[in-house]
Amino acid sequence: MQDSAKIPGEPSKAVLHLVMQRRSFVYLLCSMFLALATIGDLSARDHVLTIGGGYSPSGNQISLERNVIFFEKLRAEKLGGDIRHDLYFADGNSPLPDLQFEPEGGEVPRANLYMAGLFGSERGIANHYRDNELKNTRDLSSPDAVERWFEEEGSKLESGDRLILYVTSHGGRSGNKDNKFNTKIWMWNRRTLEASRLASWIAKLPEGVRVMTVMVQCYAGGFSHLIFDENNEKKDSVDRRVCGFFATVCDREAAGCTPDVNEANYDEFSSHFWAALRGKTRMEEPVGHCDYDGNGKISFEEAHAYAILTSRNIDIPVKTSGAFLRVHSRLHSEKEEEEGLLGLETPYSVILERAGKVDRAVLEGLSRRLDLKGENRGTQARDGVSALAKKIRKVEEEKKAHKKKFDSARGVLSRDLRNRWPDLENRYSPGAIRLLSKEKRQSQFVSAVEEHPRFEEWSKLRAERSKLSDRDLQLSKEYASWRRFLRAFENVAYAANLPVICGEAVVGTYMRILAAEQEGFSGN
Repeated sequence: MQDSAKIPGEPSKAVLHLVMQRRSFVYLLCSMFLALATIGDLSARDHVLTIGGGYSPSGNQISLERNVIFFEKLRAEKLGGDIRHDLYFADGNSPLPDLQFEPEGGEVPRANLYMAGLFGSERGIANHYRDNELKNTRDLSSPDAVERWFEEEGSKLESGDRLILYVTSHGGRSGNKDNKFNTKIWMWNRRTLEASRLASWIAKLPEGVRVMTVMVQCYAGGFSHLIFDENNEKKDSVDRRVCGFFATVCDREAAGCTPDVNEANYDEFSSHFWAALRGKTRMEEPVGHCDYDGNGKISFEEAHAYAILTSRNIDIPVKTSGAFLRVHSRLHSEKEEEEGLLGLETPYSVILERAGKVDRAVLEGLSRRLDLKGENRGTQARDGVSALAKKIRKVEEEKKAHKKKFDSARGVLSRDLRNRWPDLENRYSPGAIRLLSKEKRQSQFVSAVEEHPRFEEWSKLRAERSKLSDRDLQLSKEYASWRRFLRAFENVAYAANLPVICGEAVVGTYMRILAAEQEGFSGN
């Protein structure tokens, strides 16, 4: 076939020959890194640091505590009991209640529901609080506490050692308009730890210390740029083997953080990531096949892929190699004349051929989930993401319009109830509290609400609001699935293009990141 008639995005024979030459170099380089890593691991040790919990009792859900407990099982089984685990969680060992949970079967009296719905908020009304049950915890009242760990404990690490950093917390967007990746970890008392500050601590670790991170907070993808100096993609790559796996991209909330006590309902990133490495889920059920490369061991890369394929939540998981590619590589564009670059228009069979075994498993698994077929799956995914984004925006508009109707009915109801019980002008007044404290008064209040002419309308609008929220969540999950496929497709194209665009130094750095991602725990 003549080049002028070739499929768009398909490299010419000359360029393909160049790519294959560079790929041979890349594979040789990768093999060398893996061999050296294996030798170094013989005397190296793992050190575990966990940052967990919320910013206050109302933001410290029981799922965060359970995440730590599940991780502890994995650590004990795969790393051994002699591996130190330093844990920073919420308010530490303070006896005060710092953990939010919602007991199974707990019912809230109708009077309380109506009072909250009409004069306050129903959010969290069924929640209870207790002290966390974790042992040997340190409090997260300030980022300075974690900085001291890096100064006192991190400085004792030796070349070849690996720091495993697990973050199960809440996260915030970047406050830096020039660097959207400088996102935050929320700590107790609403203090924050920015990615750039964490990067500065990692930079001070002894030479040769490796770092592997798993982070599940909202906007966690910002920390994927720890592979760059100061967590800034405009600066050089760090001279250290760093890899990480993150629940979602830098500008999106993550799943998880629930007061639900039933762990069978948990569908957040680290639940699946740690389960793949452990071989068993939270519920002690065996994990299905996730040895995608067939070498008899489960790598971090495979655990990441398993989380992508198994979860059905709003997450769009990220790994450091993908973040690196998006800085140094690029996709084929219809506007440029340069041949040989792959892009979204590249036939799926070509992408699949270029993909490694793990990426291939992700692409094929998500293709089945999304019912993607044919050679134009890259553009199908792009269009699917665009279509779902429009649907989500439409639901958001419907929610805004619905809120006006809801607030109108709510306003009339609450006004008439305040006219009957003036104490409700302040729902914390002694009179308002007595209204909920005596059974007879509760009954009178419930009857007044349910007999009001606007009660049926208000109830119907409450139900519709719930359905709109459910619809919004479902669309967000579907959107995430399409984004996952699109990101996996792009990663393969970016990786294939990297040797064409960049020199061997950049390719070598990329391969070091890949080698770190392809490591695992001893026993896996």
